Amino acid sequence: MEDKASKAFLVQILEELIPFNKFLGFKALEIKKGYAKILVPYREDLLGDPRSKRWHGGVIATALDTVGGAAAITTLTSVEDKISTIDIRVDYLQGTGPKDIVVEGEIVRSGNRIVATKMRAWHSNEEHELIAEGRAVFNVRRKNE
Repeated sequence: MEDKASKAFLVQILEELIPFNKFLGFKALEIKKGYAKILVPYREDLLGDPRSKRWHGGVIATALDTVGGAAAITTLTSVEDKISTIDIRVDYLQGTGPKDIVVEGEIVRSGNRIVATKMRAWHSNEEHELIAEGRAVFNVRRKNE
């Protein structure tokens, strides 16, 4: 994950190769060992409440899952390694507005088969005023095991 080619491949996976991420418009802002940050551009077709312009909670949960998984992917050593979400918990802390969202995830613990992460989401133009946070556990199946 340390070289530029690996980082570029992770960005490609995150933005282009996962169809749902591409549909939602996720843009990688930063990816490094044990950490990922994305931008989710505001779109009216992603709203859960069109009257108040509040984001759909499922989009926020998907973004949290994505950055947690992206952080976990940075621990993989082969393109044949696999990762899947075992469990995710999302706490919605306040309503959203019609603004882009930034979401970050980082590894809390990384073992041979399990990676635990914590994630946070906030509006892109505010100073980390959290709109949601979460924790996730991922199953890792490494080629050499």
